[in-house]
Amino acid sequence: STFLCLLFEGQQVNSSPTVTMGMISNNNPDLKWETRATWNIGADLGLWNNRLVLTAEYYYSKTTDMLYAYDVPVPPFAYDKLLANLGSMSNQGLEVGVSFTPIQKKDMELNINMNLSWQKNKLLSLSGEYDGMQMSAADITAMGALSGAGQHGGYNNVVYQIVGQPLGVFYLPHCKGIIEDGNGHYRYDIEDLDKNGTVDLSDGGDRYIAGQATPKVTLGSNISFRYRDWYLSLQMNGAFGHKIFNGTGLAYTNMSSFPDYNVLKGAPEKNIVDQNVSDYWLEKGDYLNLENLTLGYDIPIRKGVVQSLRVSASVNNLATISSYSGLTPMINSYVVNSTMGIDDKRTYPVYRTFSLGLSVQF
Repeated sequence: STFLCLLFEGQQVNSSPTVTMGMISNNNPDLKWETRATWNIGADLGLWNNRLVLTAEYYYSKTTDMLYAYDVPVPPFAYDKLLANLGSMSNQGLEVGVSFTPIQKKDMELNINMNLSWQKNKLLSLSGEYDGMQMSAADITAMGALSGAGQHGGYNNVVYQIVGQPLGVFYLPHCKGIIEDGNGHYRYDIEDLDKNGTVDLSDGGDRYIAGQATPKVTLGSNISFRYRDWYLSLQMNGAFGHKIFNGTGLAYTNMSSFPDYNVLKGAPEKNIVDQNVSDYWLEKGDYLNLENLTLGYDIPIRKGVVQSLRVSASVNNLATISSYSGLTPMINSYVVNSTMGIDDKRTYPVYRTFSLGLSVQF
């Protein structure tokens, strides 16, 4: 905004917010829309009377004038943050689609449709010049941390934005295992990565880039099969190449929270009293989800008032194939916020539903 923000929501009185006066943002007359330049190239190929159709598209986009809130001195600024258009970021990827009909007969047909997407994101810069002043954000900034029930201490930053890396990477200490501390308790054995003789769990030299929260590859597929009056369809989706921080496992294995909070069955035996995050709880997030399975039957009838009659049974969220040890790998891996890539007890698993259907066409 060109103007200072002077009015904002204050304390609540009798469940109603009051209007409070004060400065909460600096004016910036040069604010503008972010700019994105995109180019792409693609190709389509159809074979055997289009029973096999292949599509491919490569794209590249670069966002400049990216908005970011920068730290500024007070004075000359009235507030310690300034929203400015100085950042840049790139996205590139390849999308491939396949549509194949290997069987196409009067009484039988099989259709397979699949698309794969590869994407690479990179935060290019968060620095630039504003009104003759060189401004830049920290090269390494925490984005998401473990919090909530059972988590009340320790170094808990998990996901970071790092210039030169994809947006949302795991920047963590490396855990070599679990060791006894001499008092009958166990802690995570953190490696001294920078070899300076001490382990610094803050955002320093004893952390490393352990993976990214955003999937590198996503998949979508639909397979349908018809035999006479029967039909069967299966929808699938998947994501690969990313990781998940199992914060639920860390919190509920931590005995320093017991008995104030529940723990997992095996937690007392392990007797871990360490809440600091590390790659000990970082797992592969790859999964293949059988999203929907439907079986149907077209009941043969004499056409009159009713033209067709179909019954069906379906299951949503039939199964998920994954090595992830948590409840579900289908957490927030896309939206850039404080929960990105973190399973921290706030993700409600996708439920399974069963349904019966009757379709009557007049």
